[in-house]
Amino acid sequence: MLKKYLDKLQPYLDKLNPYWEKLRPQAQVAIAKGKHFYKHAEVIAQQKWAQPRFRLISSLLGALVLGVVIGMIFAPSKNDTENTHKTISVDKTGIINLSLPGVTLSPDVFEFYQTGESTAPIMLSVPGRLAYNAERVKVISARAPGRVERIYAFDGAVVKEGDAVADFYSPDYVSAQTEYILSSKMVAALNKADVGTLYQDAKDTQEAAANHLRILGGSNQDIQRLRTTGLASPTFPIRAPIQGVVIKRAVDPGAYLNTGDVLATIADPKNLWFVGNVYEQDISKIHVGDIFHLKVEAFPERDFVAKANYVGASIDPTTHALVIRCEIENADGLLKPEMFATGTLEVGTTSAVVIPTSALIQARNARFVIIKTGPESYSRLPVYGFELNDHEFAVTDGLTAHQTLLIKGATLLNQRFAREED
Repeated sequence: MLKKYLDKLQPYLDKLNPYWEKLRPQAQVAIAKGKHFYKHAEVIAQQKWAQPRFRLISSLLGALVLGVVIGMIFAPSKNDTENTHKTISVDKTGIINLSLPGVTLSPDVFEFYQTGESTAPIMLSVPGRLAYNAERVKVISARAPGRVERIYAFDGAVVKEGDAVADFYSPDYVSAQTEYILSSKMVAALNKADVGTLYQDAKDTQEAAANHLRILGGSNQDIQRLRTTGLASPTFPIRAPIQGVVIKRAVDPGAYLNTGDVLATIADPKNLWFVGNVYEQDISKIHVGDIFHLKVEAFPERDFVAKANYVGASIDPTTHALVIRCEIENADGLLKPEMFATGTLEVGTTSAVVIPTSALIQARNARFVIIKTGPESYSRLPVYGFELNDHEFAVTDGLTAHQTLLIKGATLLNQRFAREED
């Protein structure tokens, strides 16, 4: 039976592709050995064929010979492997070139465009944080000794200018009210008598009493009420000096304050500062009046504008950086004090090839792009530059104008580069 299969295999060997022609001698030798083995096996079989164990062994040996013959025919030789066409190469500059013969990149997945040289702004990046505008922060303190009777605005409360923040009892304020009431009555009495200079003296005394009330914290509304009703109040309201938010409350109701003790702090959240650090090599590029564009992590899509109003006079000995300060309008209230922010300032321009960020490939702490160098060939180039925005990258080295750049599907094609490179 084995001889029958080997004889049938011979015609197929004659019809194989010339690529396998050099394997014919080896296959013929294997077939001749198989026939020789079969003749010996046939002799033995005439003597011991009746034994089941010998039949099993001879069948297994026949199958083994057939497998060896087929493997020798179809297994590629060492020379064939060495002659396989290489699809990747590296030139003297280290640039990787990839050839894909017979492969067409689908336009639905891959997109190319011609590069062109343009001018890109040089941006200086300044890290920093947001803070309340100190010019719009007011501390409310006691103007006379007394006791806090009631608090109306606690931490985080939004107040308008003139709103009552707390009720305060002070003997000095009660005395000042009495003084004003008496002087007002004197003015009214002398006005009816028309006594000349005495009336004017009374008017001066009344105005002095009103000013005393203002010094203690009384408002014009409080003074008008005293003039109308003639009744002193045991407490008076401490009012907000500006519109803003109570950012810190120093005492609780019932606390006793001496003159100058702090009751609360109010700040205007609509006007903030950006406090940034400029390193020594960049100091000459910063000036008062420069316009910075700020980015914060909370709103990465928003661009906030800040104007520099202060440049430090000396270097910070700890950070060895120069402090700058910028004013920011925060009308919508999105920005919060103590947020980290990064300010960018345009300090010049440079020639560059501006490309979409979709063309960039991040690998091994470097940036690469893929260009088309022929109908079926591509190169991966390292590029250097800086980000212009979230969608554009300025290449200052590694890419030139009039090159066919892959701007869509770069990551997918780079996988082929990586696979061939490995």
